[in-house]
Amino acid sequence: MQAPPDFLEPTINTIAPDLWLTHDDIGLGPLRADLAETYWRWENSLPVMAGYARQTPESLTERTAGLEAQLEGSADQTRFTIYRHHDDAWTPVGMTSLLIDDRYRTAEFFIYIGEPDHRGRGTGTIATTMVLDWAFHVTALRCVYLEVLANNTAAIRAYEKAGFRTVGTRRRTGSWLGQPADELIMDAVPEEYSGPRLVEAAVLGTPRAHP
Repeated sequence: MQAPPDFLEPTINTIAPDLWLTHDDIGLGPLRADLAETYWRWENSLPVMAGYARQTPESLTERTAGLEAQLEGSADQTRFTIYRHHDDAWTPVGMTSLLIDDRYRTAEFFIYIGEPDHRGRGTGTIATTMVLDWAFHVTALRCVYLEVLANNTAAIRAYEKAGFRTVGTRRRTGSWLGQPADELIMDAVPEEYSGPRLVEAAVLGTPRAHP
């Protein structure tokens, strides 16, 4: 029997996702096995590959296996799907991660916005701020750090707006458009966090005030 004409098959863009934190139309939720091909497409786009100085694309088979491993092990990592609320739906637009060193209560931070239409609109800055809130007030980290190519000025501005500071430079250790490039080391610590207290508001039921 044929479906009625106005019947809509659910898609990844129309299904209401699980969201752990939301702020200014940006949401953070868990990784999803059904988004394996979407993550793979995002991570093999040239802007994302250039941003992380990756020189070879990854096969879908390899990425699917990697996602399965990420979904099975969470003791030393926290990974989020980034969503943006658009046209009355939460659309997945990117991914962000904390790779945790439990000995020192630190973590390395990664992020990318995979959907081109959602880059340059503040999505990455808001998502980064939300991850720092989670890192300091859920995971109890002492420091979150990242490495970014010095040529990637848009990313550096977004990190600075979210609360990261440059603490060092590694010379000619990266690659940008086929040429040697410096890498900046940036970090953030809980004492300097100035973003909205989303975790506190969720736990205590208080307004989402800045500290």
